[in-house]
Amino acid sequence: MTNYRSLSLLTVLSKVLKKAMQSRLSQHLHTNDILVTELRGFRKGISTEDAAFRLIDSVFKSINHKMHVGGIFCDLAKAFNCMNHYSLLAKLHFYGIQGVFID
Repeated sequence: MTNYRSLSLLTVLSKVLKKAMQSRLSQHLHTNDILVTELRGFRKGISTEDAAFRLIDSVFKSINHKMHVGGIFCDLAKAFNCMNHYSLLAKLHFYGIQGVFID
């Protein structure tokens, strides 16, 4: 067998671990009512499409009432890279996310 490649279970194990961690974290955040209702996109039954619909609906209602409408949109794609990671770890610890160690 000259074309033999070993089978790695690491990718399967990482997917299972990710799913388990995501489930436990989501349950913790929901049980302790930590997340605000405006956060969307990663919660069951709530999507970013809902947020877009609410924005468009609000704009159209304002226009129908002859109100001025303006918007400021910021690209926060790289905001996490600028964040102080120690502050993030402290915040996770504050909300009771176990397994977060702060030196």
